Amino acid sequence: MHKAVIIDDEKQVIKDLKGMLQMYCPKLEVAGTASTSKEAAELIQKLQPEIVFLDVQIDEKTGLQLLQEIGTNNFQVIFVTAHQHYAIDAFKFSAVDYLLKPVDPEELINAVDKALEAAGQKALRTQLNALVHNLGQEFKTKKIVLTDLEGVHVIDVPDILWCHANGSYTEFHLATGKKMVISKHLKTYENLLEKYGFYRIHRSYLINGNAIVKVDRSQGMVVMKNDHNLPVSIPVDMLKLILDRLQS
Repeated sequence: MHKAVIIDDEKQVIKDLKGMLQMYCPKLEVAGTASTSKEAAELIQKLQPEIVFLDVQIDEKTGLQLLQEIGTNNFQVIFVTAHQHYAIDAFKFSAVDYLLKPVDPEELINAVDKALEAAGQKALRTQLNALVHNLGQEFKTKKIVLTDLEGVHVIDVPDILWCHANGSYTEFHLATGKKMVISKHLKTYENLLEKYGFYRIHRSYLINGNAIVKVDRSQGMVVMKNDHNLPVSIPVDMLKLILDRLQS
């Protein structure tokens, strides 16, 4: 049995989440709950849980402030928030799990499974540092957390030149010349990056619009920084409009 605690300043939320965990996540035991930041710090230090369900805002502190005070070496965190637009992109870019209230059972199960798989890993501090950064930054300095076989990496989003679909994997090609292979579908990153100047120019390619050097109409190609040519399957005129808009 894996040990969990719930930190939330709403008693009803604690009750509801505890009931859902008992129903849908039998591998977890809710060993304790807290509704203030002071209680939360004492509870976590006393019980040493494997998973902490943490409200984004607890009394006068944020969940992030609480974590920074107590440290995060020995447990995984799943944030819980009632605000659908509360920095959701920041959570996604930082690969930090979150649940929206009211909690959806399927999303709860998925978050718990991911947390249990990651138990014992030391990536959380890296992810939370990226989250703190992303909560206060615009795209030009946003960071994304990517995990491959070598470990956890924090990448400046503007340094991504393009992403290439390779079956159920995504290859990230960076300005440094490095290639990273991530075990997620390209669609995952299209959904995350499209509002930040990335374009799906081909079923297999998602590109950073700011990394386009020129559009080769005759070849139906786009030339990227570092002299890489990528195929285009959208109308070239449409891609040219994108390029013109970026340069205006």
